Amino acid sequence: MIRIGAVGFLNARPLYATLAEAADVALRADVPSECARLLHAGEIDLGLVPVIELLRGPVTYDIVPGLAIGCDGPVNSVALFTRVPLAQVRRIALDVSSRSSVALLRVLCRHHFGITPAFVDAAPDLAAMLDTADAALLIGDPALRAPWEAFGAQKVDLGAAWKAMTGLPFVFAVWAVRPGLLTPGLVGRLQAARDDGQRAIASLAAAEAGGDAVEAARLEQYLRQNIRYDLDERAVRGLSRYLGLAMQDGWAPDRPEVLRAIDALLPVSAGPGPGPDPRSRPEIQMSADENRTDR
Repeated sequence: MIRIGAVGFLNARPLYATLAEAADVALRADVPSECARLLHAGEIDLGLVPVIELLRGPVTYDIVPGLAIGCDGPVNSVALFTRVPLAQVRRIALDVSSRSSVALLRVLCRHHFGITPAFVDAAPDLAAMLDTADAALLIGDPALRAPWEAFGAQKVDLGAAWKAMTGLPFVFAVWAVRPGLLTPGLVGRLQAARDDGQRAIASLAAAEAGGDAVEAARLEQYLRQNIRYDLDERAVRGLSRYLGLAMQDGWAPDRPEVLRAIDALLPVSAGPGPGPDPRSRPEIQMSADENRTDR
């Protein structure tokens, strides 16, 4: 029996939906922060964990090649909602279910937005968060469903901001496996589950929409256009860049062995690359709900 921890958000389900049917799998779904805690505590064998947790684990986890939850530009479900111009943000409420996105926001504030706000933890309730802070970070389904326009807020898509800063995709989560448990057979099963899940996106979106055809179409568009499930060469480079900045800025422990493990996922001919300078600051993109795939 293999113990698998997954994330309950809609955008993660195409990676594992069919695994729940396997007799030799004990699968549970939680928020990202809890999934990471379970893996660190040894309560699961592999987990779909926020990538920042690769730097915080008690061991160097093996990473399942080729699979991830990420984006290459706007993601729609990881966003900063602000009632004031971004340059005037002084206090940000952070979704406590998030790990990678919190560190991503901290990196963007320093290297891209050019602000130094105070950060406070909060439950993922946009109204309550904006009552106590200038801006609020939400992730996953709460970010997709947040009625931000009703609060007179603007939406800053963090996937778009990362792409503007680096030119690279962003990786939010990967399958991390406790040492000694990753086998070619397990990799094959997880990759097959991803392939099956991508073929089932329409049905997953319809089930989430609960019979609302318009909502189902919106969610299907989000899963197909905003979310990437591949950990390809560009995604690996984006992941390495992000973790390097998080370590440099002190948001995570200094774990060079983890970066070496990530760089080992690159093709031998590619080698690690420096990428764009994170100190460059292209114009900040304030989302105006470009394609109505979030609300």
